[in-house]
Amino acid sequence: MSLLDSGPDLVTVYPTVDVDDGYGGTKPGPGQPVTLRARVLPATADESGEPGYLTGTEYRVYARSLPAGPWSRVEWAGQVWAVVGEPQHFGGSRRLAHDVATIRKRG
Repeated sequence: MSLLDSGPDLVTVYPTVDVDDGYGGTKPGPGQPVTLRARVLPATADESGEPGYLTGTEYRVYARSLPAGPWSRVEWAGQVWAVVGEPQHFGGSRRLAHDVATIRKRG
């Protein structure tokens, strides 16, 4: 069993789907939630903030398959996170293939 298949973190991803915007076009909206096992590790922390302001910490989510995109929402550790940019897809063999997304706390 791979570390990618048995991650210690339980993550719920709301993939982005196109929904009607009411004006004849479409806009990104939340899709059906997908719950999966992943490994979430800290990526960066902005420690140079001004006194009295919150510091922004980003995490990386490692999973075998991650149905996320730049407008997706992620729920992890009882908080809501936004996906930053496009997730990275690493190919190669079946054993090594995985996705990595960077998430940042919303709000």
